[in-house]
Amino acid sequence: MKKFKSLMLAALASAALAAPGFAGGHGSNLVMTGEVVVGMKMTNSTPDGGDTTTVQDTYIGDVNAKLTSAVNDSASYAFEFLKDDEGAGKVSFEMTGTATSGDNSIKAFADLSDITGTTGYGDVYIQGSNKTMTVKVGKFGGSENYGGGLGYYRAGVDGIGVGNIEHILVDPFEGVEVDINAGDIQLEVAVPWLSTSAGGYALMTDGADGIAGTADDAAVATNVTGIRPNIKAALGSANISATFYTLSFNAQDGGADTQDKSDTAFQLMGNVATGAATVGLGYTSKTTKNHKTELTPSTLNGFVTVALGGGQTVGASFDILGDGTEDDEATASRFSASYGMPFFVEAVTLKLGVGTTTQTSDDKTKAGSASGFEAEWSYGF
Repeated sequence: MKKFKSLMLAALASAALAAPGFAGGHGSNLVMTGEVVVGMKMTNSTPDGGDTTTVQDTYIGDVNAKLTSAVNDSASYAFEFLKDDEGAGKVSFEMTGTATSGDNSIKAFADLSDITGTTGYGDVYIQGSNKTMTVKVGKFGGSENYGGGLGYYRAGVDGIGVGNIEHILVDPFEGVEVDINAGDIQLEVAVPWLSTSAGGYALMTDGADGIAGTADDAAVATNVTGIRPNIKAALGSANISATFYTLSFNAQDGGADTQDKSDTAFQLMGNVATGAATVGLGYTSKTTKNHKTELTPSTLNGFVTVALGGGQTVGASFDILGDGTEDDEATASRFSASYGMPFFVEAVTLKLGVGTTTQTSDDKTKAGSASGFEAEWSYGF
């Protein structure tokens, strides 16, 4: 298998070099972008009433490269080599086609993911646009609106840390999205329209024993739909965004007896720029129900960042996180301070961060504290 993958990579490289964009001395159409990230950190984690665990690590973060070439004015392709956070790497192939007619335009995009392994689909969509409206149909990610400041390092208690629900996304998303640009106000409405028989969106039956919430519960083919509106407004020096979604789950077999399931979320974010400083505040809440288990995690966060000049930035942030359990809820209070600066040249950023977390709960197995620091070097080209 390793030999096959090596041969595949060699063939891809040969094909890329032979393509029109590479002709004539590697061609003027070739564009290469990439990222190399390395870092060092030390973490301390102490469960309530337990011993402190200290870990130090030098790590390799994202190592990515993308080769893009335009075949002509309306078609381009790219090979992307991805190796993220010491995880498994992959090679992807992307192709983009465009067409225009007056104020109207069309874009078709397809990402064939992991072409040297188990090939699947990344984003695949067709998008039509004019001056005020964009309609996109297919499989693609949603917009992100969470504003957390710099936050170069945020501490978490090992094994029991309360998660941050910053990503208010329907994932995976397949369906249609309409974007309307009205100057200072932008409206986005996404309607998921997908089918699944596995994973977090699949409905469950009560299994062979007829008892919900037991090991023999079975997933059934499920239709998932709903709505995810997002609105962004620029009001002078202030920016506000609000996102909401609700999902509906229905078994494809009308006679299936399934467990209760629901999924809704809301996020409100805002920031104000005052001179060199930006101050932001946000609140996120999510409610999920699976049979009789209901979770309502939440996040209240705020930050301030200040541009010092010369590529230097300093910031501080806080997060108050709740895990949303009905009994013995755990609450984490996180604080972090960050500083960013060029590392010899402006293309490389050195990010320094320190952070602490205090986690409390009536259930002592969900309580503890953590702290640490991190230095990360990031080179984008």
